[in-house]
Amino acid sequence: MNLTSLASILINIISPIVLVAFIGYLLAKKLGVEARPLSRTMLYFFTPALVFASMYRAQLNSEYLSIGVFALIMTTVMVIVSWAIAKAMRYDRLTSSAFMLGVLFVNAGNYGLPLILFAFGEEGLSRAAFYFTISAILTQTLGIFVAARGRANAREAMLNVFKLPLVYAVILGLFFNLARITVPEFLMKSVDLAKDGAIPVMLVILGIELARVTIENDRAIIGWATLTKLVIVPLLAFPLATLMGMTGVTRAVSIIEASMPTAVMASIVAVEFDTRPKLVTSIIFATTLASIVTLTILLGILK
Repeated sequence: MNLTSLASILINIISPIVLVAFIGYLLAKKLGVEARPLSRTMLYFFTPALVFASMYRAQLNSEYLSIGVFALIMTTVMVIVSWAIAKAMRYDRLTSSAFMLGVLFVNAGNYGLPLILFAFGEEGLSRAAFYFTISAILTQTLGIFVAARGRANAREAMLNVFKLPLVYAVILGLFFNLARITVPEFLMKSVDLAKDGAIPVMLVILGIELARVTIENDRAIIGWATLTKLVIVPLLAFPLATLMGMTGVTRAVSIIEASMPTAVMASIVAVEFDTRPKLVTSIIFATTLASIVTLTILLGILK
């Protein structure tokens, strides 16, 4: 890894993502474009199409099982690390919950999938889509518990997760793949049209949602959350991947997805449960900006 390779990664992989997201930011600021209609379309149409196509065409092997296990362990590690730091810093209960939300939610979708596609192509994208699905199920379930701090109903939390169409897109994609069932060409072309629209729409949504962020003045808390999310988590992800015997694209994708900044979904949960939403959105903004540097370095190491 040298300055030339890092510059190449920044220009050819990171900057296209930043530019499209910036267009979304401008659309929100100048034209008042709302994220909600696009987000719902993404959640219920584009993302399931992308996930289904990725699972349907994936060359499935034991690596996918290791990705699922890795995501589970890393989510557990993030819960423990964020809880320990919150305790050590003596945050109050609301601040602890907000801090944990900022560390727990991983932007493996809107930011992670485009990044992996540009860096590792379709081979990486299928693995990233699987990681994203497992991560979404884990973080959305745990996130509700963290935000509510004992007020959330476990049954309701699980039911909400299984209302997500991406869960069924994974199941169907894997079923058709493993059973060697061929999807009719006209249907698959429709799926591919939707799949191809997913990545740019994800980035526009990311930009629109960042435009709505309001920064809170808790710099120390935001700094600790950013350090935990973008430095401590990657430092833990590397030895875990080595311990699990992960190699190649699978190793790279798993480490990068675990090391993504905070997902905007964290702010939605924080608003729902009134868990210091301004602090959570500040963490989202700070980690997203800082990740331009950290992800460039990570890709320099892993590519």
